[in-house]
Amino acid sequence: MLNFTGELVFGHRVLNFNVNANINTLTLTATTVKKGFLYAYLYDSKQQLRANLLFEKANKTLILTSKSASLGGISGHLPPGDWQLHLYNLEGETRTPKAMRYAIDVELSEHINPEYSSHEKLLATQTHACLIADKNAPLDHSIHFDYNHSKNNNAAWYRGDLHAHTQLSDGNNTLAAATQIAQQQALDFFFLTEHNICHPALPMCEHTLILPAIEVTTDQGHFNVLGPRRTLNMFNATYSSAALIEQGLSLVAQDEGNISINHPAMKPWHWHYENIALKKVNTFEVCCDPTWSTSPKATEDALILLTHIWNSGHRIAAVGGSDSHLEPHERNANATEPSVYGDPSTFVYADTLSGNGILQGLRQGNVYLERQCGLVFQLNSGAVLPGQDVGTNIVDYRLAVTDTSTSYYAECIADGNVIKRIKLTTKNIHFQVDMSTYAWLRIDIRRGQLDNLTASEFEGVINPIYNGTQAIFSQPLVGTWGELMELINNGN
Repeated sequence: MLNFTGELVFGHRVLNFNVNANINTLTLTATTVKKGFLYAYLYDSKQQLRANLLFEKANKTLILTSKSASLGGISGHLPPGDWQLHLYNLEGETRTPKAMRYAIDVELSEHINPEYSSHEKLLATQTHACLIADKNAPLDHSIHFDYNHSKNNNAAWYRGDLHAHTQLSDGNNTLAAATQIAQQQALDFFFLTEHNICHPALPMCEHTLILPAIEVTTDQGHFNVLGPRRTLNMFNATYSSAALIEQGLSLVAQDEGNISINHPAMKPWHWHYENIALKKVNTFEVCCDPTWSTSPKATEDALILLTHIWNSGHRIAAVGGSDSHLEPHERNANATEPSVYGDPSTFVYADTLSGNGILQGLRQGNVYLERQCGLVFQLNSGAVLPGQDVGTNIVDYRLAVTDTSTSYYAECIADGNVIKRIKLTTKNIHFQVDMSTYAWLRIDIRRGQLDNLTASEFEGVINPIYNGTQAIFSQPLVGTWGELMELINNGN
């Protein structure tokens, strides 16, 4: 048994240990002693990534053999030689540094023990292997996933969750439990977005398409890389916020995945990296875990930010994310509702229920989100989708909700101004908007009564349609987040 103990303030440390030729099982158990985040990336003697996981106060155990691996690990031959465990404490660059004490045990055995405790097992069903150890490709962090595989070949609105966690990072659900909940929630697609790490294997489910993703997590903000083609390379990586953000942005090529800024106005996890080019951002999380105490205000502030983004000429779609970390029976502090996968849900119009279909729909802004209202709508009898350019034409809207447990109304917002409010019922409400005088138009859905607007609550958003003849869409007013903040602070 090898034992490593120490303390790591903001920064990076490498722990080295030797694996003999006759070793068939590696077991690693770790804790941060006190609550905190310590990112761990295990590389073998061939410099292949063999595991990535997040250590916290509770003990986490990793088991690797030639034929199998527990959560976070990549199975395969255990090559003899010097292995390296790279540790990163990323808290403290722009906030008060937080020293992280750790205790790590590494046990090497000649025997293969196939028995894992229940919370460490991968699903017994077939899985997609996303990260693969390849002895011929050291430091290859490629993600192997069939983004063309389709569960449904029909063009339709598909319901999913873009932001969720499991025990691989700081969530409470096992991978098996997360999969079961997603299916119980009738999600068509489900992105697992762990902090700075990627699931090495994902379950294949009958109805729910589970997709690779990474939540790049820094002191200057978080963003999801949805549909990455590589995972982060943390082998002696530069670990500043700027370096991690730029590396995260490079994990997808143009027209390949989706870059989504998370909880942009929810302090202390709000977005404040000034140098990000807005043209690289596809979506913007306006509603994140609505049961969190500061979420209602953060949602309203995010909508204001999006209004400025659209008014400055950038077409970035609003999305939601449960950001759920809890088991269904658990609650956030003072919450009366569960924080559960699929609340809110993001609906994407896609040609097929496939990775590429969902990602393309997200990039095109063919998206709406809601919590529970059961929104039903059409634009021009289905000929127009959110995110599309309608020029100067008149657009015909039809809206209804299926939920009768509460009252809802719609706000029609054009260029940032409310031009119409309409009570929603189970019967279609019909209205038209002449886009010749507007650059964009979105629909906000709210819980509440029209005679008491101040008591209303956010329910959902239908993303904008655009008048592409407006000059701002060919020549945006700003290029970066920092320029956007300057524009807002100057009162424009």
